[in-house]
Amino acid sequence: MHLDRLDLNLLVALDALLTEQSVTRAAGRLALSQPAMSGALTRLREHFEDELITRVGRSMVLTPFGASLAPRVRALLADISMVANARAAFDPDTADRQFILVASDYALSLMLPLVVPRIAAAAPNVTLHAEVRGPDHEERFARGMVDMVIVPQSMELPQHPTLPLFTDEYVCIAWKGNREIGDALTLEAYLRLGHAIRINRASATPMLDELGINELGYRRKVVLSVPSFELLPRAIAGTSLIASVQRRLAEQFASIYPITIHAHPVDIRPLQLSMQWPAFRDDDPGNRWLRELFVATANEELRPGGGVKSAAGAARR
Repeated sequence: MHLDRLDLNLLVALDALLTEQSVTRAAGRLALSQPAMSGALTRLREHFEDELITRVGRSMVLTPFGASLAPRVRALLADISMVANARAAFDPDTADRQFILVASDYALSLMLPLVVPRIAAAAPNVTLHAEVRGPDHEERFARGMVDMVIVPQSMELPQHPTLPLFTDEYVCIAWKGNREIGDALTLEAYLRLGHAIRINRASATPMLDELGINELGYRRKVVLSVPSFELLPRAIAGTSLIASVQRRLAEQFASIYPITIHAHPVDIRPLQLSMQWPAFRDDDPGNRWLRELFVATANEELRPGGGVKSAAGAARR
């Protein structure tokens, strides 16, 4: 079948001819002149190498081949019409879709317990695949292989929409039995004690609290590094080590592990987390649904005191 010689207009003409079994009536149906419809019939006969409709006495009837084509052409045009009139839509109740989220283990530890129950309740067939940020996440993001990232504001990817999610402050955690710390963690004790830190070597990104400390001219004594925040409270248990973590994460840890939370003795800038998605997915209803769910969750669970307005505003480009 020579598709380069049979365009959509000829298929529409074919359907009209096979339905009306008359050049005149088919031309009237499509608001074409009779010569134009006759020309279309000639091209169709040449293409299919069949008369398609033929005169028998004073009437025109379909050839056997034309009769076999009629329902198939009608169904084909109906499918084409459905495709042509389709509009992107996302119904959480019935959607069967996978979303890929990339973030730090801190952001995932904080957000997943809050958003997963909401996703499960609103969209039971939706799958969320969460990944810790790695060295290739920017390339995968640009290629559309990632639906959303959660990053510190200082690491936002340029030329992609972004919305602020929430802000967190740094604190220090220590084992409850740590006798090196009194009621408050002093700067002297902070600089004297050994530190446990989290390093994600896969992402090749600097530790933001370390940058803040160094900017102020201080150097902490690192004696242990672990690959995830979740290991920090376990690692310092039974020792005099301390660790710097985000307050919300520290509060999670304190509900599980024998640790105390102390105000950070160094004035480090708060951590501001942003949500980003690929610019070419800005109008994707599914992506829009997902980011609205994340923003609503952050507003309700992580922004006490009226932070809704700043997150619900227009995305920065």
